Amino acid sequence: MRPVKAIQFRYVASDELASLFEDFRLMCNDAIRIALKERQRSRFTLIEMAYPRLKEYGLHTHYILSACEVAYSVYRNKDRKSDPYIERAFLKLDNQSYSLNHLLMRIPTTPRHFVYLTLKGSTYHLSFTDDPTLKRGSITLTGRTVSIAFSKEIAETETLGEVGIDVNERNVTASDTSGDTVVFDTSNVAELKERYRAIRAKIGRRTRQDNRISQRLYARYGTREKNRTTQALHQVSKAIISQAKEKKFGTVMEKLKGIRKLYRRGNGQGPSFRGRMNSWTFRELQRQVEYKARWEGIPVSYVNPRGTSSKCPNCDSPLIELEGRRVVCPSCRQGGIGT
Repeated sequence: MRPVKAIQFRYVASDELASLFEDFRLMCNDAIRIALKERQRSRFTLIEMAYPRLKEYGLHTHYILSACEVAYSVYRNKDRKSDPYIERAFLKLDNQSYSLNHLLMRIPTTPRHFVYLTLKGSTYHLSFTDDPTLKRGSITLTGRTVSIAFSKEIAETETLGEVGIDVNERNVTASDTSGDTVVFDTSNVAELKERYRAIRAKIGRRTRQDNRISQRLYARYGTREKNRTTQALHQVSKAIISQAKEKKFGTVMEKLKGIRKLYRRGNGQGPSFRGRMNSWTFRELQRQVEYKARWEGIPVSYVNPRGTSSKCPNCDSPLIELEGRRVVCPSCRQGGIGT
């Protein structure tokens, strides 16, 4: 299999890049309008229809192809009544459009004209840029960062057991088939969410007369909340994958898609409880575990959570509760961790 990992680098943008960002955004929106008007059924027909219009911007041909790819993705995934459009400035280029030498990146603008970026990287970043075994994929540029997709060919590990991962609001429990159970305290993440909910409410009360200020503050504190949450869960997911890699175990998680439907307004629950449940970051932890596991060749599987705490997944017999939130099947002697 070939897992993919996106690595983010920081850099200092030039004035020339700012103009390039705006042109690419306009190209994407032009392509979206053409897709809406012509009701395109494939990305290739969209490129054919939009090419003459996007060529007028004078940028390198790769930008036309990337703009059509972005536009078609937005067009196919639109889920609102109004026409979709791109607001934020960014760039997306395929792996044939740029060159990377150590931390020096070169990207084209117009034909035979290039812009050079000096990326900021640590030893961790250099382990990807200087590794000849890794294949470089597409890049995405924003005003401050460059995200580069790296992939590698790796054989899937032949597992000797499984690590079951139970994600809760204030803890994550990892229990493997060798009998080891580790409980990771994530109450700091729940408290972080509660604190930023209070901050957003305060911003709403004090800036209700000026929407521009409120949107700017929401974005600033939202970015802080996301970064701190991601970093806290990174430590947990890293420890779980280290445990699975050392023992050559696969990972098993619950398929929790649609769980937020349980906490909609009007179901009799209080607003405080609904707010807690709807800000629960279960998917972020699962996302981190999944991509880190695949990068190491560790299999990842999901199971239906229904009945996992009361019935044995092998023989469907009722489970017996033991100490430490552990359960065991009296028929086939399979054990696990309860929710």
